[in-house]
Amino acid sequence: MIAEPARRGLEAEDPLAPCAGTAEFETVTSEPRSVLITGASGFVGEHLVRRFADCPNLYVAYGSAKPRAPATAAYQVDLATRASFTRALEGLEVDLVVHAAALSSPDECEANPDLARAVNVEGTEEVALWAQSRRARFIYFSTDQVFDGRKGAYQETDRPCPVNTYGRSKLEAESLVAKHLSDWVVLRLALSYGATLGARADWTRRMRTALAEGKTLRLFTDQFRTPAYVEDAAEAVWRLATGRGAGLYHLGGAEKLSRYAFGLKIARAFGLPQERLIPVRMEEVPLPAPLVKDGSLVSRRISEELGLDLCDVSEGLERQKKQEQELARMITSKQDAGQGLG
Repeated sequence: MIAEPARRGLEAEDPLAPCAGTAEFETVTSEPRSVLITGASGFVGEHLVRRFADCPNLYVAYGSAKPRAPATAAYQVDLATRASFTRALEGLEVDLVVHAAALSSPDECEANPDLARAVNVEGTEEVALWAQSRRARFIYFSTDQVFDGRKGAYQETDRPCPVNTYGRSKLEAESLVAKHLSDWVVLRLALSYGATLGARADWTRRMRTALAEGKTLRLFTDQFRTPAYVEDAAEAVWRLATGRGAGLYHLGGAEKLSRYAFGLKIARAFGLPQERLIPVRMEEVPLPAPLVKDGSLVSRRISEELGLDLCDVSEGLERQKKQEQELARMITSKQDAGQGLG
């Protein structure tokens, strides 16, 4: 069991108060032996499962699609249904819970606010209480969407002010994590990208598919993020799992850029036609959900405390290309082996 840090008195009633927590990072001599990852079939979740593959007891929870990666056991749960998680995992004991499951589409959350609350708020509270009953360390994935986007370059001490249902639901869940748990981390993750390990594609894959099919895409020139390479996020969680960093961390990439600039870098990196990317301003496009204009994050704390060298987009895309090539070779090799055995 990972040693438990003392409660830090962060049970703030104000859901908009910064979910603070500034304990220094320490190295713990033992790695967690029993880990549960929720949202394991999602884009980020699959990379987390891959990073924790050597854990002696790796358990995964998923919604609809069962993860392809091997695990000690897999549990299908519906976080929108109260007590589904608790019933499914009754009797399981773990040292660490990484909660990555969420209803993460701002448009879907805006259209279905009750579902967003059931999954992102009430579902997270259920998982948090389950983890606390086992005195497990808890790492919760939140989002850069908890800010209003008026200033950008947000630090952990900045006051959140979400502008959409998704951001509000994630922020409320942050406060519940701090309220119910004695050993917790909230990790606000920026827009993430990287190789697709399973069925769930990231934004870069969807954009590349559209361009390859000859479609044009309108991308915002005035919406800014700090895109995070997903392998950096998985590595950060691993280091947090094997250490004692506590409280709130921001995790974005080393580079702030607009959606349009990000799109151009993707097109160049993968040899796709840049002329099919159309620059537009946010005001020109009707939006189902309000968007954060500048959600860029400052990730100095996590970088310094964990010794994590966060990459910029150009480096991240090169790493993504190499990983996709390696995955393609592995698939081809397995197919050839299967044909030979047949």
